[in-house]
Amino acid sequence: MRPTMAYSFFRRSLYLVLHTKDNPSDEEWAEYIEYVRKNIQVQRPTMILTEAGGPNTMQRGQLNDLLEAANFKAKISVVTLSRLVRGIVTALSWFNPNIKAFSTIQIPAALEYLEIPKADHDAVQKEIIALRTKLGLPPTST
Repeated sequence: MRPTMAYSFFRRSLYLVLHTKDNPSDEEWAEYIEYVRKNIQVQRPTMILTEAGGPNTMQRGQLNDLLEAANFKAKISVVTLSRLVRGIVTALSWFNPNIKAFSTIQIPAALEYLEIPKADHDAVQKEIIALRTKLGLPPTST
């Protein structure tokens, strides 16, 4: 089965998570949850980039429980072309003011929101391309 998500802890200063258009399987999500559990003590901003896929309701609940237990308060940006996903993120922001949605052409603004230094933006973009390549996606969203 082809992976639907990839992630990294970029320079120990930014969590990057990429989703394809498909939702992760329970097995794939369990691996991600374990990754988060191992790294959650380091509170850093998170950038999620998605082609419109993402966790289902039960999977989101698992992540929310983990983040709540760790009192995770870092900023989160969600980058996508999907208006539906951006709308969902906007609704989530009513309860979690640390999450904000961006279009794929707004990656620099999303990085600024996360307070990532401009000097690191090109390196983050290269890491995003590497993760996209790992998932078999073209270098940029269409």
